[in-house]
Amino acid sequence: MFCKQQVAQLRGYLDRIRARGAELVVVGNGALHQARRFRAEQGVTFPLYTDPTRHSYEVAGLHRGLASTFSPRVALHGAKAIAAGFRQSHTQGDALQQGGVFVIAPGGRVLFEYRSREAGDHPDPERLLAALA
Repeated sequence: MFCKQQVAQLRGYLDRIRARGAELVVVGNGALHQARRFRAEQGVTFPLYTDPTRHSYEVAGLHRGLASTFSPRVALHGAKAIAAGFRQSHTQGDALQQGGVFVIAPGGRVLFEYRSREAGDHPDPERLLAALA
C-alpha cells in the first residue's frame, strides 16, 4: 500500500522532475514477475528496477525490521493511505524493508537523501524538486 502511495505521489511530479533534466527511477525488492505486475497495475512509465537481494538497500543504509514496520506511527500512515484510496494487496518483496528517496547527480554526487524511518514515511516531493534546482 505504501509503495503504491509513494509511486503515485512521485508520478504527480514526473513532468517537473523531467523538466529539470532528471529522471525518476524506482527500485523495489520483489521478484521480477512482481515488478512487472507492479509496473502494469500502477501504470509506471519511468524506469523500474528490482533488487531481490536488497544489496542496494543495504548500501544506501535503508532501515529494515519489525520496529520500522509495526508501530503506532505506521498505523497513522496506514490510516492516511487508506483515506487517500490506497489498499494493501499481496505483499511483494520484503515487507520489513523500508525505502528512501535519493537525488543523485551525474558522477554519483548525492544532492538529496531521505531514508524512511518506518513504513509509510515519505518525504515531501517539493524537497526533492528543490534539490534539482
